[in-house]
Amino acid sequence: MKNNFHEQYAELTRQERKADELYHRIATQIGLSNSAFWTLFCLCEEDETYTQNTLAETLGIPKQTLNSTVNGLMQNGYILLEKMSGARNSKSIHLTEKGRSFCKRFILPTRNAEESALMRMTETEIESYLVLSRKQISFLHEELNAFLEAIRSEQ
Repeated sequence: MKNNFHEQYAELTRQERKADELYHRIATQIGLSNSAFWTLFCLCEEDETYTQNTLAETLGIPKQTLNSTVNGLMQNGYILLEKMSGARNSKSIHLTEKGRSFCKRFILPTRNAEESALMRMTETEIESYLVLSRKQISFLHEELNAFLEAIRSEQ
């Protein structure tokens, strides 16, 4: 059993890396960093409004990284920041016309490919995938929080 587990773990890790590599290749091919790609990926969602804080949290990247990414995307004319009404310092991030055009050409086809790939699975397979993914992430969260707590107690 133990040997089988290690083989399964190695295969899961390989599959995750393959997916990461696919997205990295797309980002590189269209002239973006990974963080810029994922930022635009999120901003293509018509019904979401993001600030730098919410976007950093959504993407799971440091605020400094996102700030650099936002500055680069602004310099390229893809996004702009707008002061939010009722908020002292918060600014919402929006696509410019150039950004919308770029997303339509490069980001949305990636999203459509994801959806098409998922739609090739049965509804039962998708539900199982979601249930198991949530479970694994929950367990990973618990394990890594315990690890971080152990590190803090050593310091």
